Amino acid sequence: MSALPSVLRDLGVDPAEVAAAADVELELLADQDSQIPFRSACLLTKVAAERTGCDHIGLLVAAREGSDTHSIGAVGMLMRNAPTLGRALLDLCENHHRYVRGGVPYLVARDGSAWLGYAIYQDPGASAEHFQVGALAVGFSMVKELCQARPVEVLLSRRPPADPQPYRQFFGAPVTFDADQSALVFSTDALALPVVRADPAARQALETQVRDYWAIDLPKVSDQVVRLLRPRVLFTDDRLASVAAALAMHPRVLERALQAEGTSFRAILNHTQVDVAQRLMARTRLSITAIAAALGYADTSAFSNAFRRQTGQSPRVWRTTHLAQGT
Repeated sequence: MSALPSVLRDLGVDPAEVAAAADVELELLADQDSQIPFRSACLLTKVAAERTGCDHIGLLVAAREGSDTHSIGAVGMLMRNAPTLGRALLDLCENHHRYVRGGVPYLVARDGSAWLGYAIYQDPGASAEHFQVGALAVGFSMVKELCQARPVEVLLSRRPPADPQPYRQFFGAPVTFDADQSALVFSTDALALPVVRADPAARQALETQVRDYWAIDLPKVSDQVVRLLRPRVLFTDDRLASVAAALAMHPRVLERALQAEGTSFRAILNHTQVDVAQRLMARTRLSITAIAAALGYADTSAFSNAFRRQTGQSPRVWRTTHLAQGT
C-alpha cells in the first residue's frame, strides 16, 4: 500500500483526499512497518479506483519498486534465500498471517498445475476486487523477482473490465475473468526452479527470526481455521483431519479448542462455504450451477438447500436482491 500515493499523484489525484475518504491517515502509508485495518485497505483501493477512473490501479501499485518480497521484511528475506520457488512461495503462505488478517495467499499443486492464489476471508465492508487484484499482482512481482517464472494463465474472480488489455500486458499471460478464484496458474515444474542468489546459511538464521516474529496479535484457533478453510473449500480439501494436520493438532483437540471459543468446525465450514458462494455471486457472472460445482456439491439442489439453511434465501433470490441493492 505504500506505493499507492505516488500512483495517485501520477494520475493527477491528491492522495490526501483519497486517504481522508477512506478514513486512513496518509502518513501511515509512508511507513511499511505501520498497520491499517484490513477494511481500510480495501476501501482505500476502492476509493482510489473511483477517484482516478482507473480500473487497473492495483496493477499500477504492484508495478512500483518495492512491491515485491522487500515489502514483507524478514519473510521476504526468507523467500529470497529459499532453495526453490516452491519453497519460497510456501514461506509466504505459511507466514503471511504474521502480518495480515483478512486475506490469505495459498499454494495448491495437483495434476501438473500449481495455483498461487489470494483469497479474502474477512468482511471487507466494501468492494475488495481492486485490493485482491493488487495482492495477486504483488505475488506475480515476487515470482518474477525470485526466478523469472511466468504463469501459463491468470484467473481473476471478478467481472471483465471495460478494457482488459492492461491486465494482459501486466501478467504477460492469458487472463480469465469470472473465475472461481484469483490465482496465478503455473506448471508444477516451475516450483522446482532455483531461486537466484539464494544463501542457505542466511536462510537458516532467518528461519528462527521469522518463527519468533509477530507484527500483529496471535490469532485465535477459530481465526486460523477460517483462514485455512477459505482456499480449501475450492479444492475439496476442507475436511477436519486436513485442517487439523495443517495446525499440527489432533482433530479432537482442534474441536475442543473451537468449542472453547464458542464454535465448531462444521459451523465454520458452513459459514465459509456460504461466504465464498456469496462473493462469487456478487463479483462474477458464474452461474449458480458453476458455483455449486466449484464448492464441491454433487448437484445444484444440494447447494441451494445448504445455502438456504444458512441464509434463509435461495442463491437466486440472494443474488437478485444483492445486485438490485448494488451492495
